[in-house]
Amino acid sequence: MNIEKYFKIWKQLVSCAAGSYLSNRLESGGYFLGKLVRFGFFLLLIVSIFNYTNTMAGYSKYEVILFFLTFNLLDVLAQAFFRGIYMFQNDVKQGNFDYVLSKPVNPLFYSMSRITDIMDMIFLFPISGLIIFTVYKLPIDVGWENILGYAVFIGIGMVIVIAIHILAACVTIWSVENENTIWVYRDAMTVGRFPPEIFSVTVQAVFTFVIPIIVIVAFPTKTLLGLLSWQWMVFGAVYAILFFAVSLIIWKISLKKYSSASS
Repeated sequence: MNIEKYFKIWKQLVSCAAGSYLSNRLESGGYFLGKLVRFGFFLLLIVSIFNYTNTMAGYSKYEVILFFLTFNLLDVLAQAFFRGIYMFQNDVKQGNFDYVLSKPVNPLFYSMSRITDIMDMIFLFPISGLIIFTVYKLPIDVGWENILGYAVFIGIGMVIVIAIHILAACVTIWSVENENTIWVYRDAMTVGRFPPEIFSVTVQAVFTFVIPIIVIVAFPTKTLLGLLSWQWMVFGAVYAILFFAVSLIIWKISLKKYSSASS
């Protein structure tokens, strides 16, 4: 893949998205304010819980807040850069995907990144600031190796998130009447708001090995807190690579089975 070429394409897509938001500043401002309010209320809920208890599943207040902020960071990253997949069902139904296939651009890249959410990109700044503030408030000493591990596992989590978005697109190709599989992921992702230990062992297993929300959210947080063993680190990295590779294989198979709107 020509990285320079696709970076130019992405910049143009971002420019188009920015123009769309700036053309309706009141609506965009209201949308951003709504995200801040929802984020603030849930953060207030966590703080309020700790008015009646000192720990949650063995974690202190700021450790639990770190889980919540990490969930938001990964969720907003996906929303900011891969929102185009939410329109993929309409593209297939209306024949727009036929047009994409006829162009000299990777159809998967275009379908995922053709809509860039500028509001979510801006929202990344307060989330990042709160993460830094929370790290300073943790009751443990956080070394640079922990921070580096956190950054690495944020990247690993994003690899899995991309793979899930690819699989959602594959399901749409196979069953165009399916109602946005990606929303199943969005609902499941909310599990990552809290430490996984609050769930039963069975639920933890499902959200680790089947729907890897714990790998996406809890692994980076636990790495920062120094609670993730090297065995689980290796598992998370290998799982992400295999999961992504399988998603690409399924995508290629799906494209071969795709029937255009005109056929």
